[in-house]
Amino acid sequence: MICCEKTTYFRSVAKIQISVAIRHRALSYFANPSSGLLRGFAKCLRCHNRGGFFNWKFFRFQKGFFRMNKKALAVAVAAALTAPMAAQAVSTNWYGHINRAMQFVDDGIDSDVNFVDPTAYSSRMGWSGTAEAGNGVTAGAKIEYDFRSNTIYGSGGGIKATDATDTNLRIRHAFVWFSGDWGKLSLGQTSDATDGVAYASHNSAFEGTELGHDWGITGFRLSTPGVANPTTTVGTAYSFSSSFDGGRRDLVRYDTPSIGPLSANVSVGTNSRLDTSLRLASDVGGGSLLARIGYSSAGGSAGASAGGANETISGSASYKFSQGTFIDGFYGTRDLNAGAARSDPNTWYVALGHSWGNNTAVVDYLEGSDQTQGCNGDRIGLGFKHGLSGGATLYTGYHHYTADCDNLAAGTSIQDVDEFHVGARVHFD
Repeated sequence: MICCEKTTYFRSVAKIQISVAIRHRALSYFANPSSGLLRGFAKCLRCHNRGGFFNWKFFRFQKGFFRMNKKALAVAVAAALTAPMAAQAVSTNWYGHINRAMQFVDDGIDSDVNFVDPTAYSSRMGWSGTAEAGNGVTAGAKIEYDFRSNTIYGSGGGIKATDATDTNLRIRHAFVWFSGDWGKLSLGQTSDATDGVAYASHNSAFEGTELGHDWGITGFRLSTPGVANPTTTVGTAYSFSSSFDGGRRDLVRYDTPSIGPLSANVSVGTNSRLDTSLRLASDVGGGSLLARIGYSSAGGSAGASAGGANETISGSASYKFSQGTFIDGFYGTRDLNAGAARSDPNTWYVALGHSWGNNTAVVDYLEGSDQTQGCNGDRIGLGFKHGLSGGATLYTGYHHYTADCDNLAAGTSIQDVDEFHVGARVHFD
């Protein structure tokens, strides 16, 4: 067949090219030597290129061809649009929640109302993706931000909340991971191996009352003799107690596969940070048992100023009976190196609660020593949560804080703080 004398072949070629291009396979199909299309197209160009690089008769023919075949083209486009698409290789998910509360605070000298984003479970949004990498390996990535609008970590002390700024947007997670029968390996910014060891709990009313929830008690007022309205504050709720839990940092982390009810985790981070933990989840005696214990060593610049490392040991456990009652407990301590010249801090915590239907109620008590040298603090709390359909939760809680320090001036005392809040959280994914 000679292209210069016959146009039927080229019409067939053009139709095939249009259809294949619409179906997203034009490049590979056209360039395949075995198809003969590339050779045929080159032969046509040679035949129509006798007078120069372009032969306008050739292109006028093309224009006429496409005008005559509008109907065929429309049919091809419609067929392509209605054809099933290939399955996506990566599975992605957007998720997050908005958490807002109204808070009433009395610090013994003043009182105020704050509209806040709870710090321990702040509003956040994230994206995650997973894909099968072959040979039984799954690859994934996750990035997550939180935004503490009108945070209750006010910088001015006292009970005043601080309006949101750009600095209230924080990155929580940005990491990649690979998993298989051998476990899971993560690299980037994410939870270290001891993150969560303080929170082995069946308490779903954590917005109401929870171990690490200081609810923005950013300063205790000092009551000074002869001063009618003292403004001096001392410490924060975290100055008197700590959960000694892990956190999020830049690291590499390995999680073992579950061995019966047990799993183990280890991570190494910047500044010679080392974290390890052991976790248990099992049904015992007709109820559910959760237990976690962790060890961390903060070396380098993250250790105490005299060098060496701060070593932290913390653990928690929770048991939930079949009828819904649960008991939570926690203890943590930090072994400061010799250069710290102060006592080692510690905190203990206990909670008793009950869940029924979509409701949970809990009462708890926390006590901490020497988080600030020579100072002790405690907190008693009540919390209630009600779950709604569609990922919404309503909650309320009350806390009473007290603190005392050995080095106060004669006649000076630290005022108690009372805090009450109501709030709502809506989850989406």
